[in-house]
Amino acid sequence: MQKLRIGVVGCGRISDCHFNAIKNNNNTMEIVAICDLNPTNLQKAQEKTGAKPYTNLDDMLKFENLDCVSVCTPNGYHYENAKKILRAGINVIIEKPLTLSYKDGKKLIDYANSKGKKVFLIHQNRFNPTIQCVKKAIDDGAFGKIYMMTSNIFWYRDDDYYKNPSWHGSKKIDGGAFITQASHYTDIMNWFSQSELKSIYAMGKTRERKIETEDCGSAIIEWKNDIIGNVNLSVLTYNENYEGSITIIGEKGLVKIGGIALNKILDWKFEEPRETFCDLSYDVESVYGFGHTPYYESIAKTLLEGKDFLISNKDALSSLKLLCGIVDSMTKKKVIKFK
Repeated sequence: MQKLRIGVVGCGRISDCHFNAIKNNNNTMEIVAICDLNPTNLQKAQEKTGAKPYTNLDDMLKFENLDCVSVCTPNGYHYENAKKILRAGINVIIEKPLTLSYKDGKKLIDYANSKGKKVFLIHQNRFNPTIQCVKKAIDDGAFGKIYMMTSNIFWYRDDDYYKNPSWHGSKKIDGGAFITQASHYTDIMNWFSQSELKSIYAMGKTRERKIETEDCGSAIIEWKNDIIGNVNLSVLTYNENYEGSITIIGEKGLVKIGGIALNKILDWKFEEPRETFCDLSYDVESVYGFGHTPYYESIAKTLLEGKDFLISNKDALSSLKLLCGIVDSMTKKKVIKFK
């Protein structure tokens, strides 16, 4: 079988998840090129992967024959890097968020469509067995009407996190805690809602960290099918990542998913017992979980076998619209309504 030739731009903190996922799918893909401006990051990545190193993305795109490039650069550079990759006629994989504005995200998707190329947005928690089983329960109607969903993201990020690297907490490059820390949770809630957004009201504060963006906040989300969502976020939780959870409250059931990467089912109560779903919790080593491996497996099935990808372009844009709506509401201090 032909293997996909993968390049990675950005060899910082998240890149190891991509390197490991590609290695775990070595029957269908291989990493052949890596790119980073930081020589230390690049050297470590080269030693780990054996891939050809580049310090310039244009050179990597020019001299390598690539099927996909994974964008693992800081958030604010996603748009320009992905646009370059698509312009070169190469499919692009983008770590969340897609971009820092809905306008740029829409332009990027439209451009990819015009080039006949794929944009794969990384929301790896969708591939978690726990998340998959809850989605099946929703699709099967086990909850009846869903009334409300709540997510608590109570994490700890110290001063050093925001100093190294210094783009963390910046408006232009990072985008804020909701975009950086909460995006996987808001994506899952949006996916579970099975509806379009109706309104968002959010409040954020910078209470402690010396940064341009929020270090804690809350958002109330309303979908057009009348589900109410609530997201509570803090990176000031005392000395630990305390909770990352989603609770779904329905007419005929209640489920709470937790763990440090939505990897544990903490509560599972239904009018009709669904015992087969209760044993899917598992342990993970970090907040990134294990979802990147099945994510890349799905990319291979899409590109090599023509199968549908779990996160459609519509899903990617809807997820981005929610995040940008939260930021917009915090900035304007008003309710954001959607048509």
